[in-house]
Amino acid sequence: MQTLVQDVRFAMRTLRKGWGVTAIAIASLALAIGGNTAVFGLINALLFQPLPFEEPDRLVAFQERRTAQPEGLSTLTVSLPAWADLAERTRAFDGWAAYRPTVVGLRSGERSEAVRAAHVSPGFFDVLGVRPARGRSFRADEAVEGGALVAVVTPEFWERTRGGDSDPLGAVLTLGGAPVEVVGVTPDGFSFLFAAVDVYLPLTDSPVDTPRDRRDVTAVARLAPGATMTGVRAEVRDVGQALALEHPGVSRDWTLDVFNVREDIPDSRSKIFYGLLQGSVFFVLLIACANILNLLLARGQERRKEIALRTVLGAERSRVVRQLLTESGLLVTAGAVLGLGLGWYGLHLMAARFAGALPPGYEPRLDATVLLFTAGVSVVAGLAFGLVPAFQTFRVGQAETLKEGGKASAGRGRRILVQGLVVAEIALSLVALGGGGMLVRTFLDLQSADPGFVGDDILTLQVRVPESTYPDGPRFQVLMDEVLARAAAVGGVRHAGLVNTLPQNFQAPTDTFRVAGVEVDPNAPRPEAFSLVASPGYTDVFGIEVLQGRFFEATDGPDAAPVAVVNRSFAERWLGGGDAVGRTLHVQGGPREVVGVVADITQVIFPNPGGVEAEAIYVPVAQAPRANYTVVVAGSGDPTALAEPLREALQGLDADLTLNRVLTMQEFVDQFFVGLDIFNTVLGGFGLLAILLASVGTYGVLAYSVGQRRHEIGIRMAVGAGGGAVVRLVARQGVAMSVLGLALGGLLMIPLATLVQNLLAGFVEVRTGTAWGVAGVLLAVTLLASFLPAWRAAAVSPVQALRTE
Repeated sequence: MQTLVQDVRFAMRTLRKGWGVTAIAIASLALAIGGNTAVFGLINALLFQPLPFEEPDRLVAFQERRTAQPEGLSTLTVSLPAWADLAERTRAFDGWAAYRPTVVGLRSGERSEAVRAAHVSPGFFDVLGVRPARGRSFRADEAVEGGALVAVVTPEFWERTRGGDSDPLGAVLTLGGAPVEVVGVTPDGFSFLFAAVDVYLPLTDSPVDTPRDRRDVTAVARLAPGATMTGVRAEVRDVGQALALEHPGVSRDWTLDVFNVREDIPDSRSKIFYGLLQGSVFFVLLIACANILNLLLARGQERRKEIALRTVLGAERSRVVRQLLTESGLLVTAGAVLGLGLGWYGLHLMAARFAGALPPGYEPRLDATVLLFTAGVSVVAGLAFGLVPAFQTFRVGQAETLKEGGKASAGRGRRILVQGLVVAEIALSLVALGGGGMLVRTFLDLQSADPGFVGDDILTLQVRVPESTYPDGPRFQVLMDEVLARAAAVGGVRHAGLVNTLPQNFQAPTDTFRVAGVEVDPNAPRPEAFSLVASPGYTDVFGIEVLQGRFFEATDGPDAAPVAVVNRSFAERWLGGGDAVGRTLHVQGGPREVVGVVADITQVIFPNPGGVEAEAIYVPVAQAPRANYTVVVAGSGDPTALAEPLREALQGLDADLTLNRVLTMQEFVDQFFVGLDIFNTVLGGFGLLAILLASVGTYGVLAYSVGQRRHEIGIRMAVGAGGGAVVRLVARQGVAMSVLGLALGGLLMIPLATLVQNLLAGFVEVRTGTAWGVAGVLLAVTLLASFLPAWRAAAVSPVQALRTE
């Protein structure tokens, strides 16, 4: 123990003497370890958190997918009839459950607050292997139309809404305008996959009466003992093929997929993106380690005489190595502690940025796994920093070192190692910054793409109508007319409208159609388009240009002739691109006359490969089936100023109306880019750090080389060598390292660029040229780092250089 204390004291004195090297090493290590800790904490939360289910590897989920779309996880939803068919026709499962997310209004005083909810089948909690912490789950007689109105709530919801003072069991909540009794409480932190839900309600819809094209439930099943995913996939595929034959009108162009909840969610594409993010930051750690190794090697070269003298005086090599390991251990410990603090702060920022977007179990945090990861990285770095310099120091005999009289001339092997580390730094920098820059540029292009409208002055508000109060269509339509009228009457509102789904959304409803008079192949997949329901005034709110005919008017009521409006892409692809007004479409159960063509707007931000790209059909609210709508208003100033007046105006119609997600259009769009913003920030920030470290490494090696060759440079200049010759002599080494590093990095970039293109194929165009632009920037920076020491060498006075010898 006393020896260890002595080693630590001596190491601290040594590090303090070379405080400049120590500070650079600790700062580089802290930034690299902090970045890796933060990113690993995020990935650990999303991919490796233990699921709160019993035997999660036996849980599977299903989805219906159009055959034109590529295989892979997309919506993870099926229709309720398909769920029932799967449960009846398959034999590889022990239990089945269905889950449909929704939003309900919780009555609180004179208004209703939106609550995240889900309708689930009676066996939902049993299939997941989750027992309520208190009370019970749902009975079969409660999951039918007219059954008892009951709910299971989360303890977090009860604490937030009722302060946790009273007993939730037996309490009655007014949800969706109806009294609902709380019969159970979930365990703390329970959530289903990535769904953040506060209240669970029985799923009362009948599979027999639910349309097969309403694909909005997540089907979950538990594998029977001995069942394999290979056998399950074959069985599910057979059911999908049978349904396509039995129900050709709605299932002919669809197939069924099954996924293991533990292994397949998130999907492989997301996992690769997470891997690229972690890999880019890990490359920065490798670059930092290479830089620190070069610094320690240089310092070890200067200490060769000291170490040789200690060895000659009787110190064992193991004792010297232990001393060097103690120094590197202190260095790494300081960097790791500081990096851990930076990592914690980074995780805190990401958790705040993701607030509300992820359920409690998936929030990034500094847990034991992240701490072990940081400790492992630090230990590996510490061993490398201590052992490599020690090995290089002992490669030359101690007698030869003492004969040099203290000259710290570097051997050929050491020069190759040092230069090789710089080459590796430059190559890794190109991969980290080139690959990251390619993704960042692609995502920024996606965010900055013209949506076809100006949304700076638009406010949006979702309206949920309680079916218990408005059970029939006419009464519901009167309410919608009142909603629109009150929204338009709010002071500061220029235009108001209703729509079933906002543009620039994550997804949008689609529907099949047929153009009257156009023969189609009965065996071909039926064409689809975005199915949008809008009110008069919608185009005025978004400033959408009417290209032909007109948009909807107040006269397009439920008793008027059915009409539709299409967008430019639809007209060009399916109506020949000429005059579309007067054509007839068969859509939503019957014929509709096209009365207008409007300009295209971006309906979905991330188009689904094989799905609808831009074609859209609009039908008027008054002629559409019952739906939940979003109120959209365009103001004459800051749209946020309209939020409370609009809420008060609409809540005055009915206290049980649920007014949810009051967002400006910009806020609505920004929520879909939260993950990409973090991705861009991490990749961009650490890419720049990689360039800085690579340039510092290049400069450091050449500056050290100039110091080692100071006498040689003095002789050359004394015998007539000019400044230009000296610059070329010194810079040649840096140029060679830069070119070799970029060449190696370029070779690594080729498969990386191909991987990114394949990942994003069909979603967005990848800007691979960005990577080569980054290579040019990196070359310029490293060349500058090469020429700075060269210019310093050219300024050396021959007399001073020879006098120092």
